[in-house]
Amino acid sequence: MATLGITSSNKGSSGVQIGRLGTTSDSLNNLNNHELNQQNRIIDEHYNKTQETILDKPFGVVINNTINFFGNSFDTYYSKLIEAEFTQKLYNTDNSFLNTIQKHLIALSLFIRDDENIIYLGFIMVILSVLICFFNISRSYGHTEISSKP
Repeated sequence: MATLGITSSNKGSSGVQIGRLGTTSDSLNNLNNHELNQQNRIIDEHYNKTQETILDKPFGVVINNTINFFGNSFDTYYSKLIEAEFTQKLYNTDNSFLNTIQKHLIALSLFIRDDENIIYLGFIMVILSVLICFFNISRSYGHTEISSKP
């Protein structure tokens, strides 16, 4: 910023005089232009930055995160359940069964929206559905008999 000169007059009275007023306003304009350019650069960097998705990660990292999610999900859900107990008082009902269901639904919604839990929960559901499908196919294999009634 521009410097302001403090001078005293020769007649014994002291006062503050602003030196070179035009230079001060030019400096403020240059500073404002510099700040504006810096803000624009930060905004451009933010919007031009590509966000990493699950498809950008290596397969081993995704599997490792899925296994770690499965192992740590109970602790995370319990912490979200405690958080839901505090927020559940806002929506209090008379029935204790409805209170319990409401508390677990709030905890589940808090759990799902935390970090990347929805992605790894989806992976676990796909893996479980494939396993259930294979068990269903293997259970019914060889037990289909064509019954012909005369």
